[in-house]
Amino acid sequence: MINPLEIDIAERKEKLEERKVELEEKKWRSCCFEIHSESSMFFAKIWISSLTISLCSYQLITQVDCSYQSLYSSLLSSVITFWLSKK
Repeated sequence: MINPLEIDIAERKEKLEERKVELEEKKWRSCCFEIHSESSMFFAKIWISSLTISLCSYQLITQVDCSYQSLYSSLLSSVITFWLSKK
């Protein structure tokens, strides 16, 4: 007779192997390194967002003519809304 505990351990090992395969599929590989795709996308979003926020803030502070103020304000608010709407 097969022990129920052995079945449970076998199921857990199988699920663990499936999880490892899923994580391996989410990695980007190169000849020199491998990187997790989700983390690199996250840091790319942070980098572009911080550049956009910096540019908009700089333009809003140093701009003498107020004709483009609405452009930078709306761009700044859309980036902030993008990050605040994340769950």
